[in-house]
This record gives sequence, C-alpha cells and structure tokens, in this order.
Amino acid sequence: MTITVSDRFELTNDQAALLADASRLMGEALDRSRAARVALVEESDSGDVARIEVPPATLRVLSRVLAMMASQQVFLLYPAQTELTTKQAADMLGVSRPYLIGRLEAGDVPFRKVGRHRRIRMDDVLRYKESMRDARKTALDDLVAQSEALGGYDL
Repeated sequence: MTITVSDRFELTNDQAALLADASRLMGEALDRSRAARVALVEESDSGDVARIEVPPATLRVLSRVLAMMASQQVFLLYPAQTELTTKQAADMLGVSRPYLIGRLEAGDVPFRKVGRHRRIRMDDVLRYKESMRDARKTALDDLVAQSEALGGYDL
C-alpha cells in the first residue's frame, strides 16, 4: 500500500492531544505488561461488543504511529521487501545519486539490476544509513580525541 499526498490530513489541537494521550497510555500499559496478547474491545452505542487480540509488538508500533501523527510528523510504512530506485535511495540517505551509485559499484550496498536500472532493497538502504551514522560518530570521536591530545579544550 502506498500513501500519497492526498492521504495526508491536518489534525485539530484536540485531535492531536487525543492521539498523544492514546500513545502515552498505550506505551505505559505495554511497559507494565508481560502479556503474550492484548485484547482491544469496542463497544457500540447499541451495546454490541467487538474484541480482537493482537501481539504487544503491534500495539507498540501503533503507539509510535499515534505519537508521530500527534506531532504532525511525516512517516512512511513500507514492506520489508520494498525496492527503491537509486534516486529514492539517495534521497533517503541524503546523498547525491552519483555518490550512491559509486557506493553500489564499490559493493558497499547490495543491489540488483532490472535491465539497466539498479534497485536497492529498503532494508539494505537502512542498514547502510546506520553504517554511515556509525562511521560519522567514530570520525567525530576521533576528532575530539585528537583535539584533546593537542590541548584544544584547555582554557
């Protein structure tokens, strides 16, 4: 399922507060629970009761989605097997398309070719994004260590 621009909606302050409260309450309940399943119950005005049981992990995801909706954040839900074009992957990584293609050809990120076009799995893009973040953190830690060694923080 793809969510398009027309699927976006604006929340009133009351609706956003309701979603934030629901997210908080769900999170608190799940933090205290050791249950294998959680039952959701709906009671209609006519007295009909509907009950569905879901795993707690499902409610944790729903709680996070509600929190993002409450704060008007944009988010994407995608199947694990989703494949991206090089442009989509580069946009997600915050790099240029030529840079990404260089990383693909260097073997840093797995991909497959469909005709002459490259396709990259979403989970591989996210894994590479995590490795980029780790490399950045290591480089910054090294820079701080070098600066400390040179007395850059001495007053």
